[in-house]
Amino acid sequence: MDNEKITEINNLLENAIKMESEGKKKDASEMYMLTYKKLIELAKNSHGKLKNERVKQADIILKTYKSLNGEDNTDNKISRGKKILETLNIEEPEIPKVTFNDVAGLENVKTEIMSKIIYPMRYKELSKEYDIEFGGGMLLYGPPGTGKTFIVKAIANEVKANFINVNPSSLYSQWFGQFEKNISLLFKAAYLLSPAIIFFDEIDTLVPKRSGSESDAAKRGVSQLLTEVGGLTSEKDKNIFIIAATNNPWEVDEAVMRPGRFDVKIYVPPPDYESRKRLFELKLSKIKYVNNINYDKLSKVTERYSGADIEFICKKSVQNVFMEVVKSGTKRDITTDDLINVISQIKPSIDETMLKRYQSYIMSM
Repeated sequence: MDNEKITEINNLLENAIKMESEGKKKDASEMYMLTYKKLIELAKNSHGKLKNERVKQADIILKTYKSLNGEDNTDNKISRGKKILETLNIEEPEIPKVTFNDVAGLENVKTEIMSKIIYPMRYKELSKEYDIEFGGGMLLYGPPGTGKTFIVKAIANEVKANFINVNPSSLYSQWFGQFEKNISLLFKAAYLLSPAIIFFDEIDTLVPKRSGSESDAAKRGVSQLLTEVGGLTSEKDKNIFIIAATNNPWEVDEAVMRPGRFDVKIYVPPPDYESRKRLFELKLSKIKYVNNINYDKLSKVTERYSGADIEFICKKSVQNVFMEVVKSGTKRDITTDDLINVISQIKPSIDETMLKRYQSYIMSM
């Protein structure tokens, strides 16, 4: 009886291959599916190694069927993933051009990220041998303007992953079931676009601490996100990582912070002396008329200034000199004094009270 079925399956498979070679895609597709079903039925009545071999052969035929129908086609997957993001009003993903060389300072932060995310993704086989798990989520927290989004873009570049930048407002909906459906669609798109990094900025606005005053939609949204993040652990081969950032980690729902969800929590501090010096160098590096800048002096007078503050100082200083040159018609270099003058007019965005609150939060973890 088995021999007759095997002969039938072989004939079906030969016909499917022939039809495919003749360009009869629809007929070949139907023939492959019929062959698959017959072989699976035969495998169910088999035992031991024979059963395993027939299941493997059936899987190969199924993959051929999917490929023929575009289900396994990489371009098709990417197209479907992008389409889903479009319906959610999320900008088209890309692999950022930002690298860790563009991130000033933060060496401790970089080291932790390399060990927790980048190396496990880059050296997958070695990670398996040492039982290093990849998956789940990471939370970056710290004062505003310290470059959290910039760091995530650098991570995506290092592992050549699609950077999916999510604005929480694009997912939120008061319609029953729609909020959690949007979250589910987001993760589906990420699977199709993998390797991918889903980045939630201001995660506290998406999953705030749940209380009696929160809407049912918000509570369901938190639950759905927890389900999706938890599922990443069991889908290690999908190459999906979720990274969130917040200025207010104490406002994030406690359930999101538990092990198995956002396992990696990294504090991104204000730039230190060397980081501030490097930031000024980077921000002025593309300006032609810059010469003999005293970067040490600039760093000394900008303690508690954020990376965003320093970027603004550089832009404002260059703009001031540019307007002066336009009016005078005489080109000149941007000087240290030009930058010091702008610094004297701007207060640092990070104060001692803010830093003490972050320290208290770190101690309480």
